[in-house]
Amino acid sequence: MADEQKEEVVILEKDDENSIVPLEELETKEEPVVEQKVQNKKNNFLMFGLIGGGAFILFLILILVLLFKNNGSSDKTPKLEPPKTVKQTEIKTFSPSKIDDMLKKANKLYESGNKFEALKIYENVAIYNEALSNYNLGVSQMNQYKFKDALESFKKAITNQENTSVSALNAAVCALELNEIQLFKYYIDIANAFLAGESDSSLYAYYNAIINYYKGYYIEALNILENAPTNKYYENQKNYLRAKILSYLYLDSDSIKALNKVDSYDVNLPLGLLEARSGNYEIAKKYLNKALVDEKNANLTKLAIALINLKTGEFAQAGMALKDINEKNETFASSKYPIKAALNPELFDLNIAQNSFDLETFFSINNIYEMLFYFAPYKVFDAKQTMDYIRKGGISLFLDENNEADEYLKASRTLSKANLNLSKAIAVALDYNLREANSQLLNITKLYTNHSILHYNLALTYAQLGNFSESYKHFITSYHLDPKNHLSGVFAIVTSTMINKENKKLIAEVIENLDQDGAAEDRDMYHAIIQLTLGNKGALLNWLENDKSKNVLNIAFGSIAGYLIGKNDTSDKKTEQLKTMLPNDILVNILNFTSKFDKNNIKEYAKDIQYNFFNNKLNKESLYGGANIIRVSFTKLLQISGLLNVQRDRIKKDLELTNDNHQNIMQTLAYLDLFTNNYEEAYTIYNDLIDNYNMRDSNSLFLASVASIGANHPESAIGYLRLSKIIDPTSKESIFALGLLYQEVGNIDAAITQYISLGDSDFKSEFFTFNLVD
Repeated sequence: MADEQKEEVVILEKDDENSIVPLEELETKEEPVVEQKVQNKKNNFLMFGLIGGGAFILFLILILVLLFKNNGSSDKTPKLEPPKTVKQTEIKTFSPSKIDDMLKKANKLYESGNKFEALKIYENVAIYNEALSNYNLGVSQMNQYKFKDALESFKKAITNQENTSVSALNAAVCALELNEIQLFKYYIDIANAFLAGESDSSLYAYYNAIINYYKGYYIEALNILENAPTNKYYENQKNYLRAKILSYLYLDSDSIKALNKVDSYDVNLPLGLLEARSGNYEIAKKYLNKALVDEKNANLTKLAIALINLKTGEFAQAGMALKDINEKNETFASSKYPIKAALNPELFDLNIAQNSFDLETFFSINNIYEMLFYFAPYKVFDAKQTMDYIRKGGISLFLDENNEADEYLKASRTLSKANLNLSKAIAVALDYNLREANSQLLNITKLYTNHSILHYNLALTYAQLGNFSESYKHFITSYHLDPKNHLSGVFAIVTSTMINKENKKLIAEVIENLDQDGAAEDRDMYHAIIQLTLGNKGALLNWLENDKSKNVLNIAFGSIAGYLIGKNDTSDKKTEQLKTMLPNDILVNILNFTSKFDKNNIKEYAKDIQYNFFNNKLNKESLYGGANIIRVSFTKLLQISGLLNVQRDRIKKDLELTNDNHQNIMQTLAYLDLFTNNYEEAYTIYNDLIDNYNMRDSNSLFLASVASIGANHPESAIGYLRLSKIIDPTSKESIFALGLLYQEVGNIDAAITQYISLGDSDFKSEFFTFNLVD
């Protein structure tokens, strides 16, 4: 609607204020050809939101309506009719023939492209002949952005019944520029009431379309334009108005086609913004870079390019552009294109998520790393003692005895005591209370600070919880304490990759130690995992063809590697092996079902999931208190099968019926709330977990920020992200989200700092995006 945002008036560039000269001088003056320049006061096409602002819509103010009344051809002499009923003040005037000659000359100049000189003539006719002047004087004043003065001129024109409808239209635009919304509506109503007076004009349909457009009747305006008779003087204006209306209706492709028919104006800026809104960012940037030649709109264009760069991962460029703009005008970015941080619909919108899901989504590189952490064994000093203590079926599959126990431990009772404490913590982890296990391992590590195994196990629980910064610290400590603990070194490489930490020297060191240790078990698998972190998937083939190991981690990695290199038969075979070894393991079953995903038969797929996951012996406790990858993968499986709300109801019932591990169930419910759009409930639960259950790990704080954004609590989101960033300062998701939120609340300097720190990369946020505020 017109009252939702200000209209803009795009006019011919004015010469200096001494450019008005007597008519006689204009008549004899040489007529140089001057290139028309389009001046955009501001362009309100919204890149990702509505397109507003009518650049060129009121181009009618530059051509005297009187010249076209009863006149569809340029070679007819226009007739000037005096005002009808209002008595005029007697002033000096030129003869009618003289005025006719000058107006014909202005027409000729205009048609030949010499619009500056034509405009001067129109202005001087207005100044020297007040009987004809109020309308034309208003035009001149609008050219100079003197909207208050122009409004007064158009008021007089309306009083004198000078082109009442068109004068009222121009008065309405002046009112809109002055932010006088009620006055704007008043003059639009006048224009509409007196429109019949223009019925003989060849531009009647165009005026009618403009009035309907301003009144918000976009379909009606569009129909009028589609059926309007051709008028060569106004085809560009009509196409521009069509483009505006089509953009309001989100028919961006048609709007772009209409703009491409406009050949008299520079439309690079609106074209760029429309292409950006359509997601064609590279095409958009080409148009916007061309639009930079218009210095008057340079900051607006730079801001548009900066916002596109935020979409395409060129964060440093976006930050530098915002910095340049902000140094000139601290309120420009927030006032011109205010943004709103939002959750990524590809992740959280059910329909989009279902339609966009494929195996690449499930087997994202971070998910693969988390699966490796899940299937990795815990290390113990005495496997027999640990198994005797835990007494749980399948425990041996997740244990790896260290044969290189510290001599001091061997020579004392410390070995047995340390191993017993370690066994207790591992039992808690395998009983799906990973947070408690992590806490116990942290305490044990404080007692025995210099033992590689303890740091490895602590790191493994951090990795399974999704806290990769802390995980890296303890993996690297474990490896430095015992360079023969090769898996610690490999996982230190993996976690350093996940947190974007430089690791070239570490990679070289781990590879060298592996090559020197001829007795190292699983050496080839370790090399393959390292190659995966380097993006060399081809190296997986040789390992996969020669691997004969039967431990859980090898088989799981074989299943993943088979998928990555297109060996689906091998992948399926390995997955079946896992299922035989761990028939009730929820992640193994998720892997099995994901490999069978068929987008074309989603209903049968959903039935199979419901039967196999809701009606068997799968341990739901692993969903509540187990590794982060279980919750993430199971939620994705429920999302693509349309069963999220079914599972959410089951979790709420469990929460009502149990007092054990209450916070783990709450955490799972909050996570599912994010994907069922119950953001306020998720926000409340995360607040409770953080404040009352001291659940202040980086992942929980981060998810609390996600809930805060979904529930429209940006200040809370900023607070949680800042806390999360203290624990995990390298998280790109947190840095990006903070940048968006700072920009949303108007703290542009803080946003710039976040964007520049991200650099120009291929990072694409899984969780966040932004929209422009209408």
